[in-house]
Amino acid sequence: MSDDNVRTESPEQRIEYLENRNRYLIEVVNNIVDILGTVVEFRNLDSGVHVKRTKAFTRIMGMNYMKLEPDSGLTEQTVNEISYASALHDIGKIAIPDSILMKPGKLTKDEFEIMKTHTTKGDEILGGILSGLEPDTYLKYCMEIIRHHHEKYDGRGYPDGLKGDEIPLSAQLVSIADCYDALISERVYKAAYPKDTAFDMICGGECGIFNPKIMNCFMVSREELEREADRLEES
Repeated sequence: MSDDNVRTESPEQRIEYLENRNRYLIEVVNNIVDILGTVVEFRNLDSGVHVKRTKAFTRIMGMNYMKLEPDSGLTEQTVNEISYASALHDIGKIAIPDSILMKPGKLTKDEFEIMKTHTTKGDEILGGILSGLEPDTYLKYCMEIIRHHHEKYDGRGYPDGLKGDEIPLSAQLVSIADCYDALISERVYKAAYPKDTAFDMICGGECGIFNPKIMNCFMVSREELEREADRLEES
């Protein structure tokens, strides 16, 4: 931009330029986040659809939770930030050996302990990348989700054994979205469960204990989740 353009530009034009530039940069960042998440999924012999579905399911859950729990502090903007951040939830799997990550059968106890480290490895990876950057809510959600999306409401999750509302809401939303998609998707170690079976498994506690408010939101969201799953299967 020349000096003449700067001098003749009105304040309104400058504001519009900065707003457009900000939207562009946000889109670039979100695309990079998607790419990083998809890289991990391809390594895990997945097409990258898991990232798309987890984002979509997280947003559905977040929007409904915002309506059901108006005192939660969620807004449409924060729900969008959480859903975008969810794409990085498994970034730490890039540090897991192929022999474990792509094993076609059940993991041994020792192998599962190594698999569990994808939460802390991801935390270390992103923490190193973000070192020196000014923290904001989006980056906070990324860190919360990466480290805590396998925590359980009764404290039996990992890596920190957080219990109840010690678990960040962002991670709780991604946790159930991730769990639901893992059940309805084919993996190297299992076939896909029908959607109604997956729903019953989560509601029946077969996948661990979730926050009762999250569970209520999950039940309310059932039809939306199933429609979105069908849509993404067809796309």
